[in-house]
Amino acid sequence: MSARSPEHDAAEAVVAAAEAVGLEARTETDAAGLDVVVVLPDGSMMYLEVKPVSLVTAASAPGQARQWPDLRRQGAAGVIVADRITADGRDQLTRAGWNWLDLRGHLRLAGPGLLIDADVPAQVEQGPDRSGLVGRVGIELAVLLLLAPEKTVGVRDAAKALSRSPSAISDSFRALRAAGLVGTERKPAVPALFWELAAQWKPLSRDLATLPSPGPARDNAVLNLGFDDVESTTGWALSDTVAAAAYGAPVGMRADHPRDFYVPDQSTFRRAVQVLGSAVTATSRAGRVRLAPVSMVCDRRVDATGWASEEWPLADPLFVALDLAQDPGRGREILDGWTPRGRWRRVW
Repeated sequence: MSARSPEHDAAEAVVAAAEAVGLEARTETDAAGLDVVVVLPDGSMMYLEVKPVSLVTAASAPGQARQWPDLRRQGAAGVIVADRITADGRDQLTRAGWNWLDLRGHLRLAGPGLLIDADVPAQVEQGPDRSGLVGRVGIELAVLLLLAPEKTVGVRDAAKALSRSPSAISDSFRALRAAGLVGTERKPAVPALFWELAAQWKPLSRDLATLPSPGPARDNAVLNLGFDDVESTTGWALSDTVAAAAYGAPVGMRADHPRDFYVPDQSTFRRAVQVLGSAVTATSRAGRVRLAPVSMVCDRRVDATGWASEEWPLADPLFVALDLAQDPGRGREILDGWTPRGRWRRVW
């Protein structure tokens, strides 16, 4: 495909795919924008408005579709064109009523008197169906990119920030690009990268029988809570439902809802369980402690005492959202209605 606009290239790809299944098709530009016009067997016209993306998964599809609630041309049908659409992503788009073209070689096109669901010639180089997040470095790099999605991050800058070798970072960038999760300027594909990361976000956790009191009490020093200069030190970070509520997410919860914390390392994790005790049952737990999958969870905490009634340092909204995303029902419903205020960017 050429180096013109992504919309133009996607439209040309749809035309080629439509012609491959025996339909007459062409691109058409007018005041409403660029469309693909397909001539149906009865001679009527079907207008398609193309939406190019890099990757579609079942998790990313709802968020991607919400970005285009209204089509420019009245009566036009939407068609998503992607370098890769996973099998469950295809199902999600089909159930939502979207047409789609997977550039690896499959077209679905539905309209009055028309149903095409067929293999077509591939228009991208075939490759392994991989997530693009390879190993711990891949997860760390994904987090770094999603924390500042508007920035272009260079290989050496990322290597320095993550204390990794430039070669390891370069390899991770290459894998992310191959999966369509970063663009040519090394900016993350949002929300696709978030949902791929969420699928691999599986921190070690333990339910606790009791919780420490918030604040810099001397007894809390053994647990490394980190209440001194919260935003420039490392320590415990409140996450999940209670933190989401502090950020203004549409969360309904009781005042005594159990709290979920990230801790920075294995020794703190073990010490917390030893000192605070393990909950006998899930219903009796006072809270939960989680081992941070990446150091940035506990290195980049947020002091909310100036704008929320919350004494505990908060995890960045990215990590709170990753926790919520683990619940395919209630958690994702909360994410659908939550856009963090202030300096944070929504990436889900």
